[in-house]
Amino acid sequence: MRFIIILIPILISAIAQIVLKIGIGSATISGRLADYFIKTLTTPLVLLGLGLYGLGALLWLVVLSREDVRFAFPLVSLAYIIAIFLSAIFLKEQVNWARVIGPALIMAGIFVIALFGQ
Repeated sequence: MRFIIILIPILISAIAQIVLKIGIGSATISGRLADYFIKTLTTPLVLLGLGLYGLGALLWLVVLSREDVRFAFPLVSLAYIIAIFLSAIFLKEQVNWARVIGPALIMAGIFVIALFGQ
């Protein structure tokens, strides 16, 4: 149960990345920057993605109220791995071994620090 409470906001944040990417599409900045932000921030999927981030942040407060930061925060690196796999599935992005091994090594290093560091 402990890990589920931690993993839920991490999963929501990774999903938010994908929703934001889909929502922004292939938008490019043309014209005034203010117009770009207004158009972007009124896109339904961008709003949903930002809402998911907000929900993830609120749920993360629950995690922080129950767990030591040195234990919980390194688990956020799981969001990198989840986002890579979600991007391959939903965005049809290329995922090669370097894109999997690199974040996995970072995650492993963070776990070592969190579990054995002083």
